[in-house]
Amino acid sequence: MSLKWILSLAAVGGFIGFIAYLNSLPAPGPAPQEAARPAPVAPAPAEAETASGTEEKQRYRFYELLPESEVVPPEVEEYTPGPASQNFTYLIQSGSFRSQQDAERQRAQIAFQGLRASVQRIDLDSGSTWFRVNVGPFTSRSQMNSAVDKLVSINIEPLVRKVPKEG
Repeated sequence: MSLKWILSLAAVGGFIGFIAYLNSLPAPGPAPQEAARPAPVAPAPAEAETASGTEEKQRYRFYELLPESEVVPPEVEEYTPGPASQNFTYLIQSGSFRSQQDAERQRAQIAFQGLRASVQRIDLDSGSTWFRVNVGPFTSRSQMNSAVDKLVSINIEPLVRKVPKEG
């Protein structure tokens, strides 16, 4: 046999011997100081009623403390901005492409998710042309978040923009 096998068997045997040694140890008992003190004897139910005059029963005070520590929050009017009070809408840009065919392909992919997308042509000062794919506009944050979730599910990383309302 090789030396590796002998050392492996010796390690396994030593581990098994250690476990057997731990099992043979006595269970831990009470500390010597606790063992010297006699255990208190609980009075019988009949004795407890008669001993109530000499010994006060243990009472729990949390029944009285909890109502005293109740905190009542102040009344505050809920803030809910409506669409009329917002001066912007949410617009999601899902992509920007150099070719219109790629932009139209992504617009169609988004349409299959039930979202309304549009392609916007951008002419830069440098002479290059880009085609942005935009989803929206959305008047509420919850509608925008729902659309973002749908776009992420089809592996599109959207860019959320706040666009000022016209008018």
